[in-house]
Amino acid sequence: MFLKLTGLCAFLGILSISFAHKITPNVFEGVPDILNITTVPFRKIGSSYYNIASKTVSWYTAFASCRQMRADLIAFESLEELNLISQYLIDENIVIKSYWTSGTNLAEQDNHVWFSNGQAVSSDLWISGGPINENKVEQCDELIIEPGRRVGLNDKKCSYLTSFICKVRQPKTASFLIL
Repeated sequence: MFLKLTGLCAFLGILSISFAHKITPNVFEGVPDILNITTVPFRKIGSSYYNIASKTVSWYTAFASCRQMRADLIAFESLEELNLISQYLIDENIVIKSYWTSGTNLAEQDNHVWFSNGQAVSSDLWISGGPINENKVEQCDELIIEPGRRVGLNDKKCSYLTSFICKVRQPKTASFLIL
């Protein structure tokens, strides 16, 4: 990309002075620490940004709350991410016991997907024996954390009141080098 500056008497066609500058854009994931930019209310855990709510609400309210922050209810991309978040909550002593995720089978009974991206919920994320769908009314998925006992997903009635975790898309930082 070139920025061309033309000056002095160009309109007469007699003398034209031209300067060419090369502009190189750089775009990368995340926010460098040296910029001292806050990401509150989101906290960086691993390489992603999360908001861990302490209030207890239904799955529907949790979904709306995340969307108001331009985020989504968390969708675990792997067992490693589930373990990372669970361990963070345990280490920071902010374990509430359960948190809404974007997992649900509202669209199709017994077919749990992440509402935020439509991908299937991986079977290795569930607590032992899950999902259960007791009385065919448990259609929303929560993260259960019981340190030393069990950690994983469990299906629950969507009107149940619990906390929730929002995940925001990775911010991007742009810089421009002008030569």
